[in-house]
Amino acid sequence: RGAGLGGGHDEREQTLNQLLVEYQGIEQIEPMNTLLSRHIANWIESNRPNIAVTTYDQYVNMLRIHIAPYFDQRGITLSKLTPGDLEDYYTAKIREGLNPNTVIKHHAVIRSALQWAVKHRYIRENAADLAAKPERAKYQGQAPYSIEEIAQLLTLTQHEPIAVPIFLASFYGLRRSELLGLRWQDVDLDGHTITIRQTSNYLPGLGVYVGTPKTSTSVRPLPISTAAVLLLLEYRQWQDEQRGKLGDAWEDQDGRVFTTNTGAPIFPDSVTQWFSDFIARAGLPKVTVHSLRHTYASLMIAD
Repeated sequence: RGAGLGGGHDEREQTLNQLLVEYQGIEQIEPMNTLLSRHIANWIESNRPNIAVTTYDQYVNMLRIHIAPYFDQRGITLSKLTPGDLEDYYTAKIREGLNPNTVIKHHAVIRSALQWAVKHRYIRENAADLAAKPERAKYQGQAPYSIEEIAQLLTLTQHEPIAVPIFLASFYGLRRSELLGLRWQDVDLDGHTITIRQTSNYLPGLGVYVGTPKTSTSVRPLPISTAAVLLLLEYRQWQDEQRGKLGDAWEDQDGRVFTTNTGAPIFPDSVTQWFSDFIARAGLPKVTVHSLRHTYASLMIAD
């Protein structure tokens, strides 16, 4: 809870280092003749300063669980890789049960790593550009809430601790990580705006940590209604009372808007679990906190 980026840095780094160690002894081989998985591991490490922690984690797991076992077993090197090899890999992964949209992400990672090889003139062309990637699967999830269902949800949650985050997610399309990373210094109650400047995320072995918004366009003042301002004022009053009761035991360190009763950062999955349990008890259609973003889109269209 509240763990920073320091300390035990970290399971994913150890995993990638282990993969690189396994390749030791072949460093003198020309780059074009290295195993494809070794090249991708090198690309991930070289690109690490430019990617988010969660993205790095996803890349390492993708390489360790899927890409390396498949291509290493076949001894496929960077220069020997063909578009057919990639298409066979995509087919194999879908047969294993991976969603086509997930395999498309594999394609994107492999393509980026190969483009890096082209840039450095290890290979002449990018095999991924010539490979047919899977067709994107259509979203089969639960339909977003209607305006009437959102009204019912807000009525039922108005006295719950999660009321304000649910309101902001429904009407402004904020992600869970953006809500939990929101600080009071990013909220202009007089000007009726909020600005997303950081996110709050969780990874095993790392704990709850501060990240950056998913897109650069997220960092901009977002106008909010008078109703949202009143909800935030009421919530801040509760938080101030809690801080006063706990005194030096109050755990908040960076002025978070949404905290636990002791001021600590909220564990992201606890929000998801609470919301899931609540709508089940209330008899509402099953949706996720993230899907409230789709409800926001629906409200915008209806408006």
